[in-house]
Amino acid sequence: MSSSPSQTGAGGHRLGRRTFLGVAASVAAGGWPKGTAADEPTRERPALRLRPGTPRSLVAQVVSPHVINGPVVHKSLVREMLAATLQTVTGATSVRGAWDRLLRADDIVALKFNKSGQFVIGTTTLLASTLIESLVVSGIEPDRIMCLEAPPGVAERFGCRPPRMGYDAEATSFASGSDQLLRALGDVTALINVPFLKDHNIAGLSCALKNLSHGLIKHPARYHADGCSPFVADIVALPAIRGKLRLNLVDALRVVYHGGPEATSHNVADLGMLMASEDPVAVDSVGVQIINDVRERLGMSHLVAGPQDIAYLAAAHDRGLGVAVSHGIDVERTNL
Repeated sequence: MSSSPSQTGAGGHRLGRRTFLGVAASVAAGGWPKGTAADEPTRERPALRLRPGTPRSLVAQVVSPHVINGPVVHKSLVREMLAATLQTVTGATSVRGAWDRLLRADDIVALKFNKSGQFVIGTTTLLASTLIESLVVSGIEPDRIMCLEAPPGVAERFGCRPPRMGYDAEATSFASGSDQLLRALGDVTALINVPFLKDHNIAGLSCALKNLSHGLIKHPARYHADGCSPFVADIVALPAIRGKLRLNLVDALRVVYHGGPEATSHNVADLGMLMASEDPVAVDSVGVQIINDVRERLGMSHLVAGPQDIAYLAAAHDRGLGVAVSHGIDVERTNL
């Protein structure tokens, strides 16, 4: 295999093979980031508490330093990484067994991608194709698979079910507002959430939770005040979303670490990771650590000190949508 990935970042930062391996090793070591960002508020944020009896959440990480090679994403490695991720997060001994644990035989499955930054990040077409292939080989017919925000041509190539366009005529109320839900959401029984991992200039972080809350409603711009909180937690808590969510599969093959959520040639780092959890709060909390690790390796301040500093993430934890504290999360890592 030829030379390993490199990426020039904001302020001339460069993430090459040595830095990539350092970030991967830091991620593999586990634990929450140390230190605080230079621009963090000085007031103390309240510590998040784990309710007694709350089950531990599992986050699977699979990393390969060879999956990204310059502009090329290696298909065979993505397939291997996806298989390892699915088996780790479910405890199954096969990919088909993993899908059997996540999905019912009669499910209509929506794969929810993130169209923002797809062209620059450049990994969605291959990951979407690999994901659909995995489902089909495991017995899920293409007409039971719907792709939301997938790159053009991917769903058509596999004969996937086309989504109904537009939004519901009537708004759905949630605790802090109301909005019209994506019409296609009413046609599916299971959601596989496939977000990118990005920092966000308003919310702090864009990953699993925000890909659902602001990606499945008609007027997302209305719900960005106060760091998007409590809107993210309130929207995701809707039965039409949380009741259908089966898996969060984070595309962290390349991550936006600075100036997000928009991806540019100057703020995307090659990380070579897939990450998954049934708990969207836990996977987002680990995502904070990952972005902090990348920024630290590039000589930058941390994004925030920890998940408690992402307002909507703290609200989602407090609402019981998942776990955002390190001592309530088990991270299982596989290096390929």
